[in-house]
Amino acid sequence: MSDFPNLSEEEQVTRLGRLAERALAAWGLEEAAVTPIKYRENAVFRIEAPDGTLQVMRVHRADFRSDAAIRSEAAWMRALAREGGVPTPAFLPTRSGALVASAAAHGVPGARQCDLLSWVEGSPLGTLEQGVDLGDAALRRTYRSVGEIAGRIHAHADAWTRPSEFVRPAWDAATLVGDDPAFGRFWEISSLADDERELLIRARSRVRERLPELGPTDLLIHGDLIPDNLLASSQGIRVIDFDDCGWSWASFELVTSLFPLLISGGFDTGSRAFLEGYGSVRPFPEAELMLVPTLVMARMLSYLGWPQGRPEIASQQPLVPFLIKVVCERAELYLSNEG
Repeated sequence: MSDFPNLSEEEQVTRLGRLAERALAAWGLEEAAVTPIKYRENAVFRIEAPDGTLQVMRVHRADFRSDAAIRSEAAWMRALAREGGVPTPAFLPTRSGALVASAAAHGVPGARQCDLLSWVEGSPLGTLEQGVDLGDAALRRTYRSVGEIAGRIHAHADAWTRPSEFVRPAWDAATLVGDDPAFGRFWEISSLADDERELLIRARSRVRERLPELGPTDLLIHGDLIPDNLLASSQGIRVIDFDDCGWSWASFELVTSLFPLLISGGFDTGSRAFLEGYGSVRPFPEAELMLVPTLVMARMLSYLGWPQGRPEIASQQPLVPFLIKVVCERAELYLSNEG
């Protein structure tokens, strides 16, 4: 089964779908239909029970999150929905009351963690890779709402009394641009030319020098408010996928949320709208705004490392040349402005 990373993405998803089918026994849903939705960090499947009820199953990336981290994610999502004014998907317990089940299937190495969440109606605002397709007025309205949601999430995090066993990762200098970053080592991409690698390493060094100015990563954030995870519905914008929630800075939430607008356009407009919405809930830490260019560079380098760290996700590999071009252009600009 060591050949799994070398299989086609279609075959990987097929095998992970069989694993999802086995996992459903823990919820008493052996007869449910399983349909792929997304395969990026985790494999995500639409689950339709015989009575037509819909849920979502995540088959987690192997050895990426601990059970305690997943339970912590669930605890915060539940608290946000009950106390924070941020509707979130609900984790559905197994027949034994657990939130995480382990399942295995032939052709998939090892067992995988699986969880089941309630279905959320709505359409994604766009994608990480292509941004959003909105006119100026709609972009302002949308990102004002996103900023308001981020403000509510952060305000709740500040006031929330966390469970005693609360475990979530940090989005800090080490995980973004350290020697072993969470998403992968961009400098090991084989298609990087020597001058490109040298440029990006210089940008990384400058980012590492500046990030300590932000202080400790002591704010609990969603960490992935990209268009894929913001569903437009008749009830407004709904937030899904808290898999990256963890400790960081308010400005990192801002940069991650707005990053796709660097691709589709409207970054400045979206930034102003986000900050307006955020400020309607709680003050944004003004001192962090000076470091936004550094955080944009850090986020870009981390995203560039993602295809390197996840080589089995074939759909991401064609994006590498485009990513290299965009990130190198940004690195040139960043270093020239940073002196």
